[in-house]
Amino acid sequence: MRALDARKFLGVRALLACLSFGALLSVLRGQDANWDLKNYHLYNAWAGLHGRLALDLAPAGMQSFFNPLLDMPYFLLGTGPLQYWPRLLAGVQGLWYGGLVFMLFRVAIRLAWLRGRTFGWADVWAVLIGVTGTMTVSQTGSSFNELPLALFILSSLYVLLPLCGDTPRPWRRALLAGLLGGLAAGLKPTAVVYAPALALGLLLALGMRRKAWRLATLFGVGALAGFIAAYGWWGWQLYELTGNPIFPLFNQVFHSAWVPAVGGTDRQYLPRDLGQWLFYPLYWLGKNQHIVTEVNFADARYALAGLSTLALLTLPWLLRRQPLDRSIRLLLVFVATAYVLWLCLFSILRYAVPLELLSGLLLLAALQLFAPADAAPRRWLVWAMAGAFLLLAGFSRYPGWGHVPYADVTFDVRPPAVERGSLVLVVGQPDAYVIPFLPHAQDNRYIGLSWFTRSALGFRFDTLVQERIAAHTGAVYALLRDDAGEDLPLLQRYLPGVRMSDCAPVQSGLEQRRNGKEASGNLRICRLQSD
Repeated sequence: MRALDARKFLGVRALLACLSFGALLSVLRGQDANWDLKNYHLYNAWAGLHGRLALDLAPAGMQSFFNPLLDMPYFLLGTGPLQYWPRLLAGVQGLWYGGLVFMLFRVAIRLAWLRGRTFGWADVWAVLIGVTGTMTVSQTGSSFNELPLALFILSSLYVLLPLCGDTPRPWRRALLAGLLGGLAAGLKPTAVVYAPALALGLLLALGMRRKAWRLATLFGVGALAGFIAAYGWWGWQLYELTGNPIFPLFNQVFHSAWVPAVGGTDRQYLPRDLGQWLFYPLYWLGKNQHIVTEVNFADARYALAGLSTLALLTLPWLLRRQPLDRSIRLLLVFVATAYVLWLCLFSILRYAVPLELLSGLLLLAALQLFAPADAAPRRWLVWAMAGAFLLLAGFSRYPGWGHVPYADVTFDVRPPAVERGSLVLVVGQPDAYVIPFLPHAQDNRYIGLSWFTRSALGFRFDTLVQERIAAHTGAVYALLRDDAGEDLPLLQRYLPGVRMSDCAPVQSGLEQRRNGKEASGNLRICRLQSD
């Protein structure tokens, strides 16, 4: 079989090819219009840019308090230079996927070199298995931000790998890798599981010697610095406002008077019984919904990664082979530890993109136990990896998350006018994305009436809502849909006897289905009047 020149996967041409592919894939998927985008990604970016944290009260529910830093570039491009270029904005957002493809190739090449073997077609198939995973591909071009975080984590692993061999100035690598992992956690807490997993992987890969402890400590210092750099400014604002620097999460630790002393994390997808705790990835083999994600999907990569992990842990001993080399130990401990932390904390599959990306490399490492690494190509290994790729591709089911046809304007949102200086009550979710596009939006105040408000009844947040509504002297409006449901009675709680009048629809391209049908649920703004 013809040998590969690894340098072709490392140069500028390879980078441009990967980025172009990511951009094209994103454009073909259509305009991103996922639930989170409409609930908080657009609002949070606008609110962060205009200092709204203390002015508004959770128009996007609990998510109103998330770090807006990673949402700002997308919002600024879509409302600024790319306002009339929606396809170009989608292409720019797809660059994250292209960057991941390129970085995973670099990780695969570095793993091969560290193991003293030639990068070959089996490695290429391993990369393709990872980058075609359901959560990775389905989030390409979206505003979820899991792909940028995965790029930080994958880059951190790439920087760490040479520490498994001989490399000059290892302390610099440890600090830089930690910085990348800490930045990911600071930008979005869904990445918080990965830096500890990388630190433990480094420690165990190097044998827990004094040098290993020094480098792991330096990694931790870098991670803390990265976290503070990305999150410190926001955490301080939250602490000053609420008394909890990660409000409203883990309030059983910080005890902010705003909300109950509960964790606040979404636990609906945690394993439900012992079978799921032990064999959760096996439950994802067939098409399913509401197990580890809210949409239909199927993916065997995680189960295959679990079996590969088990093989790497047991076969060297059973086959009386040499212990795993350091680079594979780092990869193995990182994936296994991150999975356990993810399982206990989230169990939301969108957050597991780094693990999905590395599934092919884990499979390759397990198969290589039967073919000791050397420079000689193994034809059966290439065919085995190619077969695994085809099987995985054939049985995978990719979720859509929410896309709409492109409009002439990137964020085609045209709400009716409200009086300047109004109070707008956002009843239900996901409606807060309308706020930045209201005329004179900065002159108004916004309060969310959602499940988050209901969960805080009797606490400081509830009191603040009552005080702000009572103190307001101007016009009051409600932004809502027909499915406001349990949130609608909150209007009567805070404004007894209130009634709606002069309702006008919100015209929004983000509420159009691909077949052109409108799907807003009668999204509208109504004036509120008391009897």
